Amino acid sequence: MTIRVRVACIALKDEKIVLMEKLIPSYFNFKQLTPPGGGVELHETLEEACIREMDEETGLTIENPILKGVVSYINHGNNGHSVTFFYSSDHVQGTLITKEPEKHIPRWVELNSLSDNELVPNYYKEFIQIILIDQKFLNARLEWNKPDSIEKFTVTIIP
Repeated sequence: MTIRVRVACIALKDEKIVLMEKLIPSYFNFKQLTPPGGGVELHETLEEACIREMDEETGLTIENPILKGVVSYINHGNNGHSVTFFYSSDHVQGTLITKEPEKHIPRWVELNSLSDNELVPNYYKEFIQIILIDQKFLNARLEWNKPDSIEKFTVTIIP
């Protein structure tokens, strides 16, 4: 089994954050809004990956991403496991553009309307609350396809 290393970045500008509308039907978060991010490449630091992924997915340039948390994503159905390092940055420049229209579309989302946005999964609302509002370090585990579980997703916030 391989554990993948990933990054996610919450870019904050003018009380809005960038979230990606996922367009690939096989994604577990299809048609939902999630933070931009992706895999860390060979010889790349986590911060470099965060900056690169933000540019590749949104066209935005960020500076000084700050580590805000870690989330383990565990898919019991295929023994998939990835660890995602969450960063935030309020040093955001550029214009939001769709660079990968076959995969996802970036959207600015008002931070104060996030809790009412039905396209944002509740666990991401909770993650963003912890990171941006509570100003705490996020440590969590998200599991799905868990044997004997009636819930689709199990989220555990680790204190």
